[in-house]
Amino acid sequence: MPVNSKQNNKFIVQDLKGVSDLESFISDFRYKSSQTTSKVNSNKAPEAKKTILLIDDDTEMIEIGRKIIVSAGFDFISSTSGQQGLDFVLKYKPDLILLDYMMPKMDGLQVFEKLRTNQEFRIHSGTPVIMLTAKSELVVDSTSLFEMGLAAFLVKPFGHRELINVIENVFTLHEVKLKNKELEQKIRRSEYKYQDLIENANDLIYTLNLNGDFIFINRQLNTLTGFSREDWIGRSFFDLVAPEDRVEARANFNLTLKGKARIFEIRLICQSGSPLFISMNINPIYEKNAVVGAVGISRDITQRKKLEQQIIDLKNFNESIIQSMGSGLITLNLERKITSFNNSAEEILGYKQSEILGKNLDEIFPKEAGHKLIQTNDSNYQSPLDREMELPRKDGSKIFIGYSVSSRIDNHSLKVGTIISFRDISQIKQMQMDVVRMDRLASMGVLASGIAHEVRNPLAGIKTMAQTLEEEMDVKDTRREYLTRIISQVNRLDELLKSLFSFAKPQQLVRKYQRFEDIIKEVDVLFEERFKKKGIKYSKEYQPNLPKVYVDFHQIQQVFINLYLNSFDAMKEGGTFTVRARAVETVIYPRDRRKKTYVSQKTESTYVEVLVKDTGTGINQEDKKAIFDPFFTTKPQGIGLGLSIVYRIIEEHKGEIRFDSALGEGTEFKLLLPTEE
Repeated sequence: MPVNSKQNNKFIVQDLKGVSDLESFISDFRYKSSQTTSKVNSNKAPEAKKTILLIDDDTEMIEIGRKIIVSAGFDFISSTSGQQGLDFVLKYKPDLILLDYMMPKMDGLQVFEKLRTNQEFRIHSGTPVIMLTAKSELVVDSTSLFEMGLAAFLVKPFGHRELINVIENVFTLHEVKLKNKELEQKIRRSEYKYQDLIENANDLIYTLNLNGDFIFINRQLNTLTGFSREDWIGRSFFDLVAPEDRVEARANFNLTLKGKARIFEIRLICQSGSPLFISMNINPIYEKNAVVGAVGISRDITQRKKLEQQIIDLKNFNESIIQSMGSGLITLNLERKITSFNNSAEEILGYKQSEILGKNLDEIFPKEAGHKLIQTNDSNYQSPLDREMELPRKDGSKIFIGYSVSSRIDNHSLKVGTIISFRDISQIKQMQMDVVRMDRLASMGVLASGIAHEVRNPLAGIKTMAQTLEEEMDVKDTRREYLTRIISQVNRLDELLKSLFSFAKPQQLVRKYQRFEDIIKEVDVLFEERFKKKGIKYSKEYQPNLPKVYVDFHQIQQVFINLYLNSFDAMKEGGTFTVRARAVETVIYPRDRRKKTYVSQKTESTYVEVLVKDTGTGINQEDKKAIFDPFFTTKPQGIGLGLSIVYRIIEEHKGEIRFDSALGEGTEFKLLLPTEE
């Protein structure tokens, strides 16, 4: 059972029997004290420590209760069963009993009934009993318990301060009750004890009539508010309450007049002008079974309220830091359930906090990914572990994250959870891939230059000799076929070398303003007839009045020739080939695999966006990362330089090329061609 203070804890204190007599006693005693002055004997022996017996089957509750009660200056006895508790009552004669309502075999109600009705416990029947329960006061019949003599009713969970307050109040009210009886027996012989008890109490004690007017107020009113109590006798209690809390105060007072003890918090007006937060505990006063007023005990909780506000402010401050972090932050408990999920985590992973909290990590990510995310060789690791991995987002796309994992440690140096901090590093991974690609391109340039020097000259000699030999041989000689094949293979190698030359040593760009339609028109001449023979439907859609593109005519033409060739080869059984063009206002940013853009200082420019789409075989998921790499090809007779050359030409034009493809559904290339220098 938790013992942390909670604002909404409730407890009900027993109706003070004979409080109607208390009013007359207070009035008489005030009169008497105005006639004579007495001093308490300073040499009087200190009062013996009171003994409190806790009967509860929860051993953890017993240990917590022991610490609270002993630290408050009381002797402590405990019992884990109802029968043992009854035995301890006879053996130790406690001054107060804390009794759990729910216990096995003999519950708290049965124990209480025996204490009040069994002759064996006759001398202990007046011992005050505080009932503890996790049940709501609306579920438990508290009225019958109070009629049987229950001192107080405390609903779990409650704070240690509330527990001590209840115990002290019960002792106080119990003493008042005993003293009141003693007064009746000894005729006011010890009236001064009640005067000291009430007047010198740290709490504000007062009585109200049915209208809510003060009948009696102890001297604590002046200490707490700065007002003289003489000025408030006969005035309405609600005039002392801060205006914004008067509705709540009157509602609780009306319930008290119906016989219901109430506890609530309000603010009082002070002479200094600053608010005074108090905890109100008011109980009805009965006379001849009718409520004739209320008695209240109020405690100053201003300091507690300030501490609570400081805690709230600190929590809000920490929360604002966590939510404004650029890194995603996820915390897990020991069951791997997500306990927090900040704003950056929402942005990176695509989930909302409301749909994540309380779920197991394996419900969000694949089991292997979740295991990898928090795996460690040390179950109580405290130093963060830095790693990288690929994770799926909510929409199914994947991102690379760099993350660190550390244990969440409590005050006892025990691990209570896991903290995962991560960043989206997809852009870095994309840049790494671009660097690798550029390295390959640079290597290919060196390789191509070497091939040009070492291979092309010998090939020229081979071709010349083969052609000469072919001319010298008889036309009917069957060996001429060998020479023809040699010359054909030399020509094929020459074409390969031309591609390498184009890749390794591209021509200087000659950029001019060109009509996009003119570029495509030249390409159409090469492919329209091919498309018809293969049963490919060719569709072109151009936005009217397209702006001119600022490009090298022949190099951009080469780009589209390569793209057309790839689509043509991918549609072996026919299909649909589409080219669309339109003007767009945009900024070319670096992009990661999930197409997330990053902030740049560039301004928007006009581009012609060209869409080249086919319904061919598509590209495997594993091949998508490498299609722009030199010599990567899926064609049996392919060289693997076509898309590498396309990528380089678009990059040199400061344009952009992206693609999307699914196996069996075709491929779509999207190009951005600049319209200005």
